Amino acid sequence: MIHTIKTLFTAAALTMSGLAVATETISIAWGFNIASNQATTLRLIADDANKTQSKYNFIIEAKPGAGGSIAANHILRNPNTTLVGMSSSFFIRPSIETVGVHDLDKFKPILVQGTGAPLFVVSKKYKNINDLLKLENPNVGISGVGSISDMVANTLKEKNPNLNIVNFKGMIDAAVSAAGGHVDAAITIVDDAKPMIDAKELNVIGYTGTIDLKEYPGLQLTKFGIQGSDKLVANYAIFASNDMPNEKYIEIHNILTKSSKSEVVLASYKKDLIIPSNIILEKSIDWYTSERQYWKNTTSRLIKR
Repeated sequence: MIHTIKTLFTAAALTMSGLAVATETISIAWGFNIASNQATTLRLIADDANKTQSKYNFIIEAKPGAGGSIAANHILRNPNTTLVGMSSSFFIRPSIETVGVHDLDKFKPILVQGTGAPLFVVSKKYKNINDLLKLENPNVGISGVGSISDMVANTLKEKNPNLNIVNFKGMIDAAVSAAGGHVDAAITIVDDAKPMIDAKELNVIGYTGTIDLKEYPGLQLTKFGIQGSDKLVANYAIFASNDMPNEKYIEIHNILTKSSKSEVVLASYKKDLIIPSNIILEKSIDWYTSERQYWKNTTSRLIKR
């Protein structure tokens, strides 16, 4: 009897040991403010994925700097165990810089999360985009050179060439500075500035895209003659290295796809006004190619460096 108990205990221990060995950690790098709702969405995806399977343990890893390129290049050094989550900024900085940026040829999307999130222009002092652009030298805060907020600010600069673009570590920092009156306006994703908007510390004075938002009616930048602002919306995806084995790539895609459709994740997308994506893996490469071309064309028009 004692021998049988020992045998069973040993077998159980070996089984547990085997499970521990089988669980592989997959980190999803995030290159911007880790307190943002976009980072929170990635955490929710990881948490759900960890509940629904035991082969992989997904974690979120903060790798800020260089407009997301530090996070992107990090996964090239760890192609089997690391992914990177990012907005359209993933495509922008490599289109305007040549040093210290990531090479878009070395990546593939593993999950297109969602599309169409508008960028907001917020200000403490002004209530209309035209009031801002009438200033002699308006100062507008962005989340860094090569970010999508940089593109929006440069679109505004086409209307007022004297507009000064001020770099911050992230959209939250830029919005806080605008709320304090240190810059005339900031470009942000709405949820990053929502507490300040609700507290009447910031006014929404315009937003990109074409959808007329009920909470902020009639403020589309296109209605104020800001050309090109209709397509300057943020799309979100998680990317893998081309060197990730295909079988593993497909397996992880299936896990993340299921988790990205969970109730809590969909609610988090809604906060940023993101339209959840239904792009299948086979079509995601077409999406990737299209995004690369769009941002290459857009940056060549807007950025003169």
